[in-house]
Amino acid sequence: MIYYDNAATTYPKPPEVISAVSDFIRNSGGNPGRGGHFLSLRAAETVYGCRKKLAALFGVPDPARVCFTGGATDSLNRVILGFIGRCDHVICSDIEHNSVRRPLIASGAEVSEFDAFADEKSMLEEIDSLIKRNTKAVICTYASNVFPLVLPVTKIGALCKKRGVAFIVDGAQAAGVYGIDMVKQNIDILCLPAHKGLYGVAGCGATVFGPSFDPSGIKTVITGGSGVNSFDAGMPDELPERFEAGTLPTVGIAALSAGADFVMKRGVSEISAHEQTVQKRIYDNLKDDEKIKFYRYAKGTLLLFNVEGKTPDQTSRLFNGYGVCCRAGYHCSPGAHKKTATVNTGAVRISFSVYNGIKQADRFSEIARHISRA
Repeated sequence: MIYYDNAATTYPKPPEVISAVSDFIRNSGGNPGRGGHFLSLRAAETVYGCRKKLAALFGVPDPARVCFTGGATDSLNRVILGFIGRCDHVICSDIEHNSVRRPLIASGAEVSEFDAFADEKSMLEEIDSLIKRNTKAVICTYASNVFPLVLPVTKIGALCKKRGVAFIVDGAQAAGVYGIDMVKQNIDILCLPAHKGLYGVAGCGATVFGPSFDPSGIKTVITGGSGVNSFDAGMPDELPERFEAGTLPTVGIAALSAGADFVMKRGVSEISAHEQTVQKRIYDNLKDDEKIKFYRYAKGTLLLFNVEGKTPDQTSRLFNGYGVCCRAGYHCSPGAHKKTATVNTGAVRISFSVYNGIKQADRFSEIARHISRA
């Protein structure tokens, strides 16, 4: 089997992640903050340990600013619907995932889009020109889930800081793959999942607040038990409890903690370089095949393409017959496809992890040539 659907979720998981899940269920299965017994305390130690690792990984001095959620979509909904209202103006890129696009629509805010395909200078000038008196935030993906495209996040963050606008980043495709330093990049809020580049499991994620951002202006969209101040009518003011209503996804947090260890031990830059090597190998192998059309190729960790004479679904099914796992369709990002010839068809996406190597890349290329000629 060749698994090339890592942008959806990484597979396989590192052995230490699998062991961490089993160990937590067997030996630390209590509910953190909901008791003083040893199982609850063990679970609390695991949760705090994961907070510390994520804070270190993303350059945040205070682990309390790491708030656990049910995933990146959950994080983005909580932030957007809790922070942005009908009287606000928001700027985002024109290739955003539906996890950004749909909550923005639901917020009722005025939304302006900037061209994610523009050169860096033009992009920054456009964002600057779009900022108005009531602009509440700039929201964008760090790395596209459709094209091998990384936005100039550091410079966008600097612009937002200069103009006094909050900067919110969707880190779904970047966390664990690209180096993120929230302080240096002026990221106010980072939303991320556990199950992609951090090699955790589904159903867990985090909202990370930069040290200079005041989260008290974000309404608590989800409220409930927090383990503290039970007689108060509202959620606590303190982080992380303010945004952690109900029982945390403790098994997912245990997996995320082990996944963060795996990423930090391997090194984010090494992981990124490895995935880019695999990507380039496939592109170099197939770029001269006249029946295979790549879209917006650049150095990155995924590829988008179609095979002439076949729909994306047909191509994906043919790959599946050879034991290759890839994804066909619109990838929950309609705006991205509107910018290419794939708006009416969708396309096939392949995406990589540390567990994909050159031999797999060459084998995939052989299969792709066979499919293109069939």
